[in-house]
Amino acid sequence: MRLPSTPRCVLTGAGSGLGRAIALNLARRSADLLLSDVDEAGLAETAKLALAAGAKTARTMRCDVAKLDDVVALERASGGDVDLVVNNAGVSSGGLIGEAPMEDWRWTLEIDLFGVIHGCHVFVPRMRKQGHGNVLNRFRVISAAGLLAAPKMGAYNVAKAGVVALSETLRAELGGTKIGVTVLCPTFFQTNIANRGRFTDDKLRDMAVRLVDKGKSADDIAAAAIRSVEHDELYCVPMADGRWFWRLKRAAPGSYQALVGIIARRMNI
Repeated sequence: MRLPSTPRCVLTGAGSGLGRAIALNLARRSADLLLSDVDEAGLAETAKLALAAGAKTARTMRCDVAKLDDVVALERASGGDVDLVVNNAGVSSGGLIGEAPMEDWRWTLEIDLFGVIHGCHVFVPRMRKQGHGNVLNRFRVISAAGLLAAPKMGAYNVAKAGVVALSETLRAELGGTKIGVTVLCPTFFQTNIANRGRFTDDKLRDMAVRLVDKGKSADDIAAAAIRSVEHDELYCVPMADGRWFWRLKRAAPGSYQALVGIIARRMNI
C-alpha cells in the first residue's frame, strides 16, 4: 500500500544494519519514526542520522522483541495511527541438527520467530481498527533461508519458514482490507549479524562473514523492501540468486535438493 507523504513508522532492530537503512530510507520521506532495539547506543546513533536525513521525528525506545510485554509497551508508545510496522529485529545461528545446543534453538526462535509473532499480534489489531497500514516482516541475513533451507542452519531455517507462513496467513486474513503485508527475503547482504551470531564452529561463522561482506549494501535492500511495501507485494526477494533458487525449489524440488547438497559439499559445510 502506498505510504503517505509523512508516514508514521515503528521499527524494531533499528540500532544498526538493515533496520538503520530502512529508518534512513523512511527519514528521507519526512517520516515520524519510533525506533527500537536492545542496543540503546546504536538506537541513539540511528535517530541522529535519521533526523539529519529529514525525519520529522525520531524517538527511541528499548525493546526486546522476545518479550511480549516490551512489544506491548512499544505499541502504546507509538501514539496515533501507524502507517508501517517493520518487524526487523533478529539474530543468526548455525550448526548441525543434533549438535546445535537447544539453548541456541530457543534463543533463535524466541527472537527471529516470536519477535515477529509478537509484532503482528500487537500491531495488527490496531491497524484493523484504524482501517489501514502496512506490515513488513523481515528476516535477518541469509533470510531466504525460510524459503531455501540450507544445511547447518536448522534453527534459523525453522524460524524463517515460520515467518513466511505467518506472513502468508496474515495476508490471507487481511484480504479485502487496506492493510498490506510484505515478507522480505534477501540472501547475503552487508551487515554485522554473522559476527554476532551463535555458530557451533568457527569455519561456519567465517564462511557466513565472507559471504555477507561480498553482498549488496543494506541501503539497496531497504529500498527494495519499501518498494515492495508500496506495490503491495507479499514476497520481496531482492537478489537474483534467491529468486532463481526459489523458482528451482518450487518447480523441481528433487533437483533443488541435489544442487544444495553439491554446493554444501563444495563449500565444505
